[in-house]
Amino acid sequence: MNLVLQSLSRASVCWLLIAVTRVLAQYTNLPDVAPGVFNVSARIEIEHTNISAAWDALTDFPAYPKWNPFVRSSIAVDVANISLPSQRPVENTQLLLRVQIPALPLPVNEYTPDNPLATQFSYENVTHVQPELGRLAWEAYPNPIITAERWQALSVNKQNGRVLYESREVFSGPAAALTQQLLGEKLQKSFDAQAQGLKMWLEGGYQP
Repeated sequence: MNLVLQSLSRASVCWLLIAVTRVLAQYTNLPDVAPGVFNVSARIEIEHTNISAAWDALTDFPAYPKWNPFVRSSIAVDVANISLPSQRPVENTQLLLRVQIPALPLPVNEYTPDNPLATQFSYENVTHVQPELGRLAWEAYPNPIITAERWQALSVNKQNGRVLYESREVFSGPAAALTQQLLGEKLQKSFDAQAQGLKMWLEGGYQP
């Protein structure tokens, strides 16, 4: 009888651990959005930092070249394509992005040269700046054949106190399937690289 109870107890503990793991794995601070044709995403936990420092890194566009292997330049501009005095995201303003697809190898800094063959430019509209929720979003300039909205989110894992960084971009429209075929894998690697770059930057893993 004792052996049976012990077996049942072990089984109960195993099922409880599985249930807890599933709940934790399903947690996200990203908002629910329509699934689109395809999406790319990344999530990573960051130690030795806090939400404030992580938010500052995500919204400090001039500092992107110091750590970001994917978005090498993000410039807030007005409708005349002139740089705005504040280089922090503001809802309903535009961004001029210079990106690397796939991302550059880590680590990077402001002196790391772009790969000309991987360089792309895009205009984005800032759609959401929500520091109280730890969320930031922008979408590609309106295009009849493809739309893409990118969300980034920060939260704290209450189990271990680490900052959780998440990013997801959803692609829709007639050209989305072709984009997935041509760039889907490279985009995924770029998202993963940015997440890793942010982690290295905030944890102090970069060499001077």
